[in-house]
Amino acid sequence: MLLRAAQSSFAQSGFKATSIREIARSAGVNHALIIHRFGSKEELWRAVMDRLQEYLEPMIRDLRRLQEASQTKVKERVEAAFRILVATVCGEPDCGLLLSRIASERGEAFDVLVEKLLRPFHDAFYPLLEEAMEVGTIAKQDPEMLYFMVFNAVIASISSRHILGYFDEQPRDLEEIQEDVIQFLALNIIHRNEQEV
Repeated sequence: MLLRAAQSSFAQSGFKATSIREIARSAGVNHALIIHRFGSKEELWRAVMDRLQEYLEPMIRDLRRLQEASQTKVKERVEAAFRILVATVCGEPDCGLLLSRIASERGEAFDVLVEKLLRPFHDAFYPLLEEAMEVGTIAKQDPEMLYFMVFNAVIASISSRHILGYFDEQPRDLEEIQEDVIQFLALNIIHRNEQEV
């Protein structure tokens, strides 16, 4: 509960602007407890990153299995990777806001986020995009830019889903948005004239 409160506070205010007192208030505990348990805001941040890294581990394992499943068509593996990405973000919907806040600050907190979360997920997902381009499942383009665009589109769509409520006549729950994002990726990223491979 304390780490979730810290994650939410960091997502709302960024690392630099978030105080231990603010996190303690949000968690309903005395700030001395946080200092006793973690010692500093930096160590609390690392604990939040460790928790999220643990959350990501099964998804990263699944992505690596997809890389190795060469008997399965590339198209199916890429679609499965899209599902994993979207499900991962939906499982921690404030991560997008957290990422954008910390990325705008740069510095040590961002470096920890890259090391613990962004780099491992990228390294498990990216090879699937490269392979899909090699066989024509995805149109040839800069794979790093494609990864960046897909990743950010998913994060922005999920973390900003409340904006959709202002324009959409029917409110959608997170599961409906999740399916819409997956469908968008499959329809717009996977090459329409793809040969079956």
